[in-house]
Amino acid sequence: MKRGSRTFFITGTDTGAGKTILTALLLDHLRAQGENAIAIKPLCTGPRDDVRLLQSLQPGALTDDEMNPFHYAKPVTPLVASRGRLKREHIVSAIRQREGECERLLVEGAGGLRVPLSSEAAGVTWDEVVNTLKCGVILAAPNRLGVLNHVNLTLDRLKTIGAKKVFVVLSDCNPPSRRDASAASNERVLAGFWPETPFLKLPYLGSNLGTPEKIRAARKKTKKTLARLVSLL
Repeated sequence: MKRGSRTFFITGTDTGAGKTILTALLLDHLRAQGENAIAIKPLCTGPRDDVRLLQSLQPGALTDDEMNPFHYAKPVTPLVASRGRLKREHIVSAIRQREGECERLLVEGAGGLRVPLSSEAAGVTWDEVVNTLKCGVILAAPNRLGVLNHVNLTLDRLKTIGAKKVFVVLSDCNPPSRRDASAASNERVLAGFWPETPFLKLPYLGSNLGTPEKIRAARKKTKKTLARLVSLL
């Protein structure tokens, strides 16, 4: 496999933006299609719930420490959790080590694109990792009021670092009866600002998708959207 050519970094507009669920859905879809795909979450702070969910969808593919080599129990920013000891090369090396083991590698970040990871020089953030890897980026964004600013800021930064393959997935946060007014227009407005960036939408899938059974059920409901995303990758 050509290094980085089939690696995709999944980030979010913020903590809780839905990147773990999106990674899980995409992982399950790819593996259901017979593709040798694996997901990793190089860095995790706090409980390892995200790691457990992704591992349940790729049983036996990796150990927990291979899939999540940097885990800190305290649920704070990685810079604080690691006490400044984590380096960019540590994260990049952990990702590249997995690239040759699959057809497609999904890398879930922690927090958003500009989360502080280390205290090196001016500090290291995920966008610098993405720039080093030259990988594609999938941005998970909750379809609600405020998402326009968050998506614009993230895409502006990705454009600055020269990211070539960038996709945005807007996920409904509430059932249709409870959606805020902006949910109907967010995709159209964003597409007007970013006409060359593919935007996809996921419907409301429930408030708790933390089991493989629920992910598989949700994957079947979103099969067409996931297939379209894969066709663009």
